[in-house]
Amino acid sequence: MMRFAPSRVDRDGAAISSRLAPAIVVATMLLVGWYLLARNLGLNPVLFADEWYYSKMSRLQPLADSVLPSWLYLWIFRATNACGDGFLDCVRIGNVGFWIGAAPFLYAITRRVAGRVWSCVVLALSLMAPLNLYTAMFMPESTYYFGFCVLSWLALNRSAWNRAAHGLALGIVLGLMSLVKVHALFLVPALLLYLCWLAYVQGGAHWLRDALLSCVLAVGATFGVKFGLAWVFAGKAGLTLFGTFYGGTAGQDHSLAALLGPALVNARGHLEVLALLFGLPLAIILSTLPSRAAREAAGAAVTRLQLYSLLMLGAALGMTVMYTASIAHFGPLEMIRLHVRYYSFVFPLLLAVAAAAAGQAQRGGPRALRGTVALLVAAIVVVGYFNLPQYSLSMVDGPEIAGLPPDQLAGQILAAAGLVLLALWGFGPSLAAPLFLLAAMPWFLFNGYQSNRDYLAQLIPSWSADRGGRAAHRIVPPAERKLLTVAAIDDQEIMRTQFHVDDKDSTSVQVQKDQPVQPYQIPPRGKWFLVIGHHPLPPGHTPVEATADYALYKLSAQRKVLARVLLAEPLGKGAIASAEGLSYIEHWGRWSYGKQVVLHLAEPLPPHAFLILKGMSYGDNATQPFTLHVGALTTQFIMGPSMQEIGLWLDTDGQQRTLVIDVPHPVAPSAPGVPGDHRLLGIALAEIEIATDAR
Repeated sequence: MMRFAPSRVDRDGAAISSRLAPAIVVATMLLVGWYLLARNLGLNPVLFADEWYYSKMSRLQPLADSVLPSWLYLWIFRATNACGDGFLDCVRIGNVGFWIGAAPFLYAITRRVAGRVWSCVVLALSLMAPLNLYTAMFMPESTYYFGFCVLSWLALNRSAWNRAAHGLALGIVLGLMSLVKVHALFLVPALLLYLCWLAYVQGGAHWLRDALLSCVLAVGATFGVKFGLAWVFAGKAGLTLFGTFYGGTAGQDHSLAALLGPALVNARGHLEVLALLFGLPLAIILSTLPSRAAREAAGAAVTRLQLYSLLMLGAALGMTVMYTASIAHFGPLEMIRLHVRYYSFVFPLLLAVAAAAAGQAQRGGPRALRGTVALLVAAIVVVGYFNLPQYSLSMVDGPEIAGLPPDQLAGQILAAAGLVLLALWGFGPSLAAPLFLLAAMPWFLFNGYQSNRDYLAQLIPSWSADRGGRAAHRIVPPAERKLLTVAAIDDQEIMRTQFHVDDKDSTSVQVQKDQPVQPYQIPPRGKWFLVIGHHPLPPGHTPVEATADYALYKLSAQRKVLARVLLAEPLGKGAIASAEGLSYIEHWGRWSYGKQVVLHLAEPLPPHAFLILKGMSYGDNATQPFTLHVGALTTQFIMGPSMQEIGLWLDTDGQQRTLVIDVPHPVAPSAPGVPGDHRLLGIALAEIEIATDAR
């Protein structure tokens, strides 16, 4: 059981009594919780596609259908269905609960190495960190953060446990974390190194045996919990390491040589961010751990904290860099995106490192080593001042640095403060750590508070997609929402609308900016059509409800289906006798391969045929017209980047048995020089239906 017990580090104990400390912790938790709820509740959704996917996977579909192996998180937040249409605010209440629930564990971790005053300072700084932006979103960040704080408390505050029990407990928690975000699996190597070191410094003659036992139990518990609970939640579908989404990236053929360039570029940006935000605690760690005298002066608890923090930060940062490098070929911005949120959950431990230095007047290693480390970190800060503006810094990826860009005054002040603190720490009196916690960090948090506030303020008024989605949810009967198609100019608007419609089977189609809806874009098998923005339909369609933001139509087309072909199945026994220009079968259908797709039909098309194509396009093909040839007839259509249906009327002579689709721009997913999928893709076909007018 966690206790607010006195530690041997008690220099400021007289300032806050042992009875007052728990009251301060609880009061801080309640105040921050109240602030976050007041800020978050009632906002429109924030981030797409993430929030729509997590809402759909947790609330609207069987857990086994999830593309992410976040089974525990999805199961927990499935309970928000009880809130009805207010599910999003219930999610935010749950997020805030997990966020402030981590506070006692952080206080206890810091209390092992610092007095009550500094522990309360770290607690307040951690709760108000810019990372709390994610409490407003339907995302697992807050739940994962809670899990990491519990893991760290076990690792640091329960290090005296029996080695077997310690390894087993850590493995169980890490396994649970992996069911919130699969990223937790990349912390396993860091945890094993920490357990080996712990056994070495505490285990005596049999330390190696104890280390192996602890590591084996930790690994076994991690994967036992992960796969055991995943099977309970999702059955056979849960028995996957990374899930469908991340598994596709992990399964690509990436050579080290291909990853090295993007990884180095991305890693440089992350190092500059860390030096700018947390240069002092990192310098303290880098100068203390190599020096035996410095470790002995700091004490065992501080050394454990520093080593554990460095290992966890290194593991999470390494995973972030390599993952970013693996998707660098997806677009020019991917390589320079800094996904700080993939490791920012470690930042409170760096605050605890600074608190230990402040409370014990700890200065790190020998002066020469401190000076060298201080100069090295300061050099990275200076380079970052000029280099970081070249990277993609966003509130979604990293609210910590997005609110303090070095090319703006707030970031420049923090960079200057960091250089001064490094100089004080390396060459002067031991005032650096207190100033870091009481001056630099409050400035950091103040700017983070402003950035978060401004970012979320844009979500107070409703956008066209919000209003249209809510209208459709109100008007369309629940049983018919799966027959609704959303039309908008981009995926962000579509998914925002679908979030409010709140049906996993609603479909979508992209329309061109300031252009009317084309006849082939009207849902061929849908019953409802919601158009976001001003995109008129052809004459003969009257909306059920229309405003300047949206128009909702009820469709009533009657057609006789003659044949339906699923492209995920072998061809030859149905309406399509054979095909050319199609790649291999995938679970959803097939991609085109090359410049042209030729479909040979088993029977001629009727004179007045209606062809339905369900599919999507790849890359630039999403904005360029495909051309369909049926004998002498030629027609064009645009297929968006997300799965959708289009319908084409084809007036033929009743003798045509061949469909030809010209692909405007076949392109390989792999960039030049990057191993991967080298097929020349254009259009993906999941289903083809041939119908005729039922009249």
